[in-house]
Amino acid sequence: MSNKIYLYELPCYQKLHVGTDSSVYKSRNRCFDLDRLPTEGLKKELRSFIQERGNGEHITVLSLRSEIWNYNILCKFLSDKVSKRNSLLELSENQLVKMMKAWLLKNNYSLTAKRFKKQFDSVTHREAETISYLRKVYSFLKPEDARKETEKDIWEIGKLEINVWKNPVKNIKTLNFSKIPQNEMKEEVKKASLMDLSYKALGTITTQLISVNRFTQFLDRNYPDMRSFGELKREHIENYLIHLNTEASDRKCYRTDLLHLKSVLELVGRMNDWRDICSLFLDSDIPRSPEVLYKAYSDEELLRLNASIVEMDEQIARALILHQMLGTRISDTLTLLQTCLSKKSGRDIITINQVKTRRSFSKTVNEDVISLVNASIGYSKKHYGENKYIFISDNDQTRPMSYATIQYRLMVMIREKDLRDDNGELFGVGTHLFRHSYGRKLTEMHVDDKTIAKLLGHANMSSVKYYRKLSNDVLAAETKEMRQSMDEILRELVKGW
Repeated sequence: MSNKIYLYELPCYQKLHVGTDSSVYKSRNRCFDLDRLPTEGLKKELRSFIQERGNGEHITVLSLRSEIWNYNILCKFLSDKVSKRNSLLELSENQLVKMMKAWLLKNNYSLTAKRFKKQFDSVTHREAETISYLRKVYSFLKPEDARKETEKDIWEIGKLEINVWKNPVKNIKTLNFSKIPQNEMKEEVKKASLMDLSYKALGTITTQLISVNRFTQFLDRNYPDMRSFGELKREHIENYLIHLNTEASDRKCYRTDLLHLKSVLELVGRMNDWRDICSLFLDSDIPRSPEVLYKAYSDEELLRLNASIVEMDEQIARALILHQMLGTRISDTLTLLQTCLSKKSGRDIITINQVKTRRSFSKTVNEDVISLVNASIGYSKKHYGENKYIFISDNDQTRPMSYATIQYRLMVMIREKDLRDDNGELFGVGTHLFRHSYGRKLTEMHVDDKTIAKLLGHANMSSVKYYRKLSNDVLAAETKEMRQSMDEILRELVKGW
């Protein structure tokens, strides 16, 4: 068996129809030379890793080609520092990474890599690719953890034996408990989280974990002998509140954070019959909720934004325009089903499944909405085949388009076009402001609160008052054709789609 693994031998190359003038074809004779490794055991391990990477399911052949440089540096490191080892697993990952960092510095390699973030127009620093490559190899070689998923410190959501309520446009794959320093507290939080997952959204659990991580790390620094939440006293809560109000600075308000922490502690207390910790928080400990101040785009701002949106990738543009015309949350727009349109009593109806509330509601739509929906469905069928969603992820065609994709494309557009709001500031990415703008338009048209709540998909009318505060402009004349005025700006932009 040859000790050189050529790119053209790997499935990721062989699956392609390669033209002779392509960069893939020109790279076909590049190889991973296993003879650079010091021992037969390491050669065997790296061979299996490279073959797995090149099976055509993980990365492209060009991405694999870019890893040859990192592989060659790894070989030099292993030959210098672990030349007598037959397996990387003879050392811990932390030991190997520490050794590699020292070796990289000694041999004038950088420990970090620069990364240009187009959406922020800024440069960030991350771990050097050579170190990341070592971590990938080590992770591949580690034997699979045979423990039950809930016994591990990092849970893979897909392996949990319960139905998890998750937002399909946000791809949360794991729950990570490893940042909780105290082992007993970690197990207590795991049990509480498992119970919460049966009726709370996955996004809520991840937010709860952030608040628990912050609290347990505070306890670890200030009360290193404390191991269990059962040991908590009122004084610990008071000192934590002092810390948040005098030293912590990563948030403007910790109200939500404290509410999540309170919820977790009370559940842990009930599950373990520790009644004392269920009453550690007083009502006065939680800051008052700041006054809700809804913001919305002005008509001029909408014109500037939409003039550029319609020049974006056509399916992204359709999603954003449809989002505005329906007044939905972005998660509801991106999870629209291809069967969402129907007729009822001669009227055209769209059915919207709300991800946040797990409720569905329907409302009438005009020809512009129908046209956009049908054009979007046609695009998806042409590019992805049959699918239940209208807007589909390029990376995983079983899922809807992700919010991260929308956010990234908008941020890049805003910076490239130098789009600014009425105050001269660069626009932020405010997909929810489109919904606020929709609600504001309804109030300006003298639409009653019950109808506004229904059109927005609210369960009740309690939030409508905030939309009424959005604008001091003169209210529009009453009209039965309420959608006509709201869609006027958008209709001109989507003609011909």
